[in-house]
Amino acid sequence: MSGATGALTADPTWDLLEDDTIVILGRAREYLSGLTDLIEECERDRRFPAEIVRPLVDVGFIRGPIPISDGGLGLTHLQSASLMEEAGRAWASIRTTTNIMTLVAELLSHAGTPDQKKEFLTPLLSGDRLGWFAITEREAGSDAGAVATRAEPLPGGGYRLSGVKSYITNANHGDFGIVLATVDPNLGSRGITAFLVERSDGYRTIEHPHMPVRAVSSCDVELDRVVVGPDRVLGEVGRGLSLAMHGVNGGRLNVSAGCVGIAQACLDASRTHVTTRKQFGKQLAEFQLVQKMVVDIATRTAAARELYRSSARLLDSGIDARVACSMAKYFCAETAVAVATEAVQVHGAIGLTEGHPVERFFRDAREATIPEGTSQMQILQIGRALLGVSALR
Repeated sequence: MSGATGALTADPTWDLLEDDTIVILGRAREYLSGLTDLIEECERDRRFPAEIVRPLVDVGFIRGPIPISDGGLGLTHLQSASLMEEAGRAWASIRTTTNIMTLVAELLSHAGTPDQKKEFLTPLLSGDRLGWFAITEREAGSDAGAVATRAEPLPGGGYRLSGVKSYITNANHGDFGIVLATVDPNLGSRGITAFLVERSDGYRTIEHPHMPVRAVSSCDVELDRVVVGPDRVLGEVGRGLSLAMHGVNGGRLNVSAGCVGIAQACLDASRTHVTTRKQFGKQLAEFQLVQKMVVDIATRTAAARELYRSSARLLDSGIDARVACSMAKYFCAETAVAVATEAVQVHGAIGLTEGHPVERFFRDAREATIPEGTSQMQILQIGRALLGVSALR
């Protein structure tokens, strides 16, 4: 590994990674480290800086896992997830945004026609378009099969979309999205179909300010009789839900890695704080209880990192890693929450101050237990795999 990225190879969390992965992470960290001033401004103003998308693409985000034949980099799951750890460590809003755009790119690469790839995927991978993915509704969150947004078939072969999607990341600043809607409610999940929708088609977004990842938009997307042509069906009619599941392992893995990034940031901040702040005439680091808190943060972070990396390696080997990715998502998300809580405690009153990094880590960690399947849904899916009994249906 010597000489791969100069001084950056000193990071002990990279010790077991291959040289090419270290180079990728080094480039990403170098870019992300220059965003510090932008973070405070955008979090305060709840603004997503669209100007950073192209540089993020250049260092490997979004196009990383896409095959070279489609304009991507062909990165492994481990490499892509490791990038997401870097994003989580620097700014969780980037991890959230790029994870969704990566999912959109993966679905287009997997199921898009040549024309769809030319119109949507190619500009997405160059940073010229911003995409979003809409499956969730007020009454269809964990139960994705309950999608009620309707896609009414038209005589000319197109569809009229009507319904409201909720909590949709990127929709406020993105210019196109993938919408899951049913062509026939009587068919249940077998009627759910994926459609490509552009802003010019006439959908409306309503922003909902939220507690975590404040530089990311979270919107309702209102589709009021939005008409799309037959060429906007992504994949096969009635196969939208299975298409969405195509990217589920990668999505959960990316969230897991981002959570480890948050945990690592908590560890970095806590170590600096306890070795520079004094109380009762000595460093905080000299107190036994403080040492225990920092040790717990470090141990949990290391364990979570090993779990997501082992899951990534399973995916890269071609093994069915659904359970492993669910375990990683469950454990890493809950670890981020626990670690961020400890980091706030380590910092004391200043850790509760809005604008302080650990206050942001705490909010962002809490978000991770919900998207890409809540912790409770992961437990139920893992339980079904282990016990052979479903607690859902």
